[in-house]
Amino acid sequence: MKSIIFFETYKSGSSREGIIAAKSLGFKVHLLTSNKRILDEKDEFIEIDEFHFVDFDELDHIRETIAQIQQNEHVVCLISFIDSYVYLAASFSNELCGTNLSVDAFKVMEDKLLTRNQLQNQPFSPFFDILPYEASLRHFFKNVKNNFPLILKLPKSCGSKHVYLIKNRAQLRNRIHFLRTRFDDDLLIEEYLSGPQVIVEAIVHQGNIQIATIVEQEITKTEKFIVTGYSISPNALENTYKDSLIQTANDIIQTFGLENGNCHLEMRYVQNSWKLIEANPRISGGVMNDLIQEAYGFNYAEQILNVYLGNAPTLHRTKEETVYAHYLTVDQYGELMKVDGKQTALEQQGVLKVFIKPKKGKILSPPLSMGDRYGYVLAKGKTKDEAKKNAIDAASQIEFHITPL
Repeated sequence: MKSIIFFETYKSGSSREGIIAAKSLGFKVHLLTSNKRILDEKDEFIEIDEFHFVDFDELDHIRETIAQIQQNEHVVCLISFIDSYVYLAASFSNELCGTNLSVDAFKVMEDKLLTRNQLQNQPFSPFFDILPYEASLRHFFKNVKNNFPLILKLPKSCGSKHVYLIKNRAQLRNRIHFLRTRFDDDLLIEEYLSGPQVIVEAIVHQGNIQIATIVEQEITKTEKFIVTGYSISPNALENTYKDSLIQTANDIIQTFGLENGNCHLEMRYVQNSWKLIEANPRISGGVMNDLIQEAYGFNYAEQILNVYLGNAPTLHRTKEETVYAHYLTVDQYGELMKVDGKQTALEQQGVLKVFIKPKKGKILSPPLSMGDRYGYVLAKGKTKDEAKKNAIDAASQIEFHITPL
């Protein structure tokens, strides 16, 4: 039997969907993980055949583990759907399985500093500056002047965890001090861009770029940027607006040198042009695979696996539905006692799926990163507004009972 090795997974979302897809395609599934909790709960991962505990900083140990698997099985590729592991898995896949993945492009996309440097001076790139770890703040503040608001990022942050909206000098000084006391990385400062934001899910085989979907985002903006809504509507974007987006996405992907692989681009429309917010060499997390499947009928995770195996993806749409996913958050910190209303939400008009992430006893908090979203309602409608209303109305039926700490 042919096997696929995955580097890390979450219990739900796109990374789990990738593993389920591999199993449904008939592959034996191995998981390399550094998360002991997954090993303790491995009975819940019924689609994983074998688990291997590794330290991802010990590359020789990873290579030995893969070699042991290869002694008895035909491993066709190694893959990860999770930030920080995409490049590593693809590099081992090229080395040990003979795949032809665009690892150099993956490496650049995993690091926001490398991304900005490679794309600088392009029309789709915003203004940015790099603050070296040892650099003097006095000189840096002279360059910044009063060009607020700004965005401050840790280069390898994910899920908005270390991305800050900065409105003044005092706040900038505070956040720089906060990050420097915890990390020894250079920091990235970008201009703040205002405008509608979308995700472009793209997949590339032998240089042929295909756009799997364009997803409109609803963003809750405080000090952090938390996406609370995702919308796919086949006719939502005007043709000229959509055409310029697709052309810009193609230009970005070609500039990265992505020939074989997939990525998602976060784009914002600013003064009649598209700007790149972020690029990631993987499918978006969370609801994305379900969202695409409910909208268009194909399993995008399966098509990503196809590309990793050297095959052309098939993005054949068997339907075109308007769908909306509304994420659930809480407004207080405390211990979860129970969740009410899931079944009632499922029975509401247009609802396709209700997912609740935390279990009883979990400590919940208001959203400071994408990881602080505790479920979603996925719904459809005849229009974007109707799908959104159906999802939000159903979500209003769900109540998290929290004991404050």
